[in-house]
Amino acid sequence: MPESHDFFVAADPGSVRARVRGALVREGYTVEDGEQGALRATRGSMGLTLLIGGLANDRTFHTRLDVQIMVASDGRTVARLLRGAGTSALKGGALGVSRGNRAFEQAANAIHTDLAQAGVLTESIPG
Repeated sequence: MPESHDFFVAADPGSVRARVRGALVREGYTVEDGEQGALRATRGSMGLTLLIGGLANDRTFHTRLDVQIMVASDGRTVARLLRGAGTSALKGGALGVSRGNRAFEQAANAIHTDLAQAGVLTESIPG
């Protein structure tokens, strides 16, 4: 499973940030501004996840994702979706890893769909 996903977009960083934020909010994430224009998205309950682990459903299993927004050398805006560093296994064993993978994939698909429907996505590369 990739640890990141890069979305190359023919739009300004501000509008890309707004679209990515909207896509993640529709997936049930709370999105906060991070440093240098990044976004930090969280979903679910850490307490409940630690208590019942992988038995939590997709919306209650605690997930954290980060998005870096930058400009590539060719002038396109890049939104890089990053998964949390290996904590899914600690929060629910094999089921936790599966839930974390699914959450990352769902978020990447939601961002991809939003940018593609807006007609601004030029390239999408899992990394």
